[in-house]
Amino acid sequence: MYLAISALLMGFLNSCNTECETVTTRNITILVDATDSLLVDKAQQELRKDNFEQLVNKKLGLTETPTCFTVNYDFGYISTHSYYNPISTQLSQTKWGQAKNKLVLGWRSFYHAHEKNLQSLDSLGNMENTSLFPTLMKAIHKTDGVIIVVSDLIENNPAVNFYKNPPTTPEQMEKAYQQMEAYYLPESIGYAKEREVLFIVLSEPKNSSVVHKARAFWKYALEEQMGLQVSFADGISTL
Repeated sequence: MYLAISALLMGFLNSCNTECETVTTRNITILVDATDSLLVDKAQQELRKDNFEQLVNKKLGLTETPTCFTVNYDFGYISTHSYYNPISTQLSQTKWGQAKNKLVLGWRSFYHAHEKNLQSLDSLGNMENTSLFPTLMKAIHKTDGVIIVVSDLIENNPAVNFYKNPPTTPEQMEKAYQQMEAYYLPESIGYAKEREVLFIVLSEPKNSSVVHKARAFWKYALEEQMGLQVSFADGISTL
């Protein structure tokens, strides 16, 4: 009897540590507009831990306690330059029946890494231009998944300046897109249905009209020109 119980127990424990037959992989990239201190402050508030948890749960489509998954998380910032070198973090749960407290500790480390990324924004200086387009294109090229852009959406780079000449008509949007594409992209980025771009819109009242026009441009550029899913939110809590 004792041997039988022992055998059953060992079998159960072994089954708990069996590699999963399938592992759900989710990719998420967050780009934060760091072109001035006000935007950085707003982004840090918007992406605080409780909001970030909500974002991960909603956009990654994972259940409360998923069994077999891998989350690949990239964090980068939008600046004067189009340089994009994201900080990467990964969280994996790839064995059936792993202890729940181990998973809780894993999520805790995951969120801690995110908070360190937010704190790193404090060391960035103010910048005069915004290179959202080239940074976003590089992130789209790298990520098959959800790209979260926390920004006021206003582009101001050597190719275009939304402050002075925001595109409003389809012809103007096409021209602005072609100017930036010619300036920044040596090669076009292929279509990928898995890619989704979500803009968390940060804006000041004085720039509200420009931001409204910028929304229309980004929807045109990413949805009509590149075939990506595009959506906008005034905050993570509104998702």
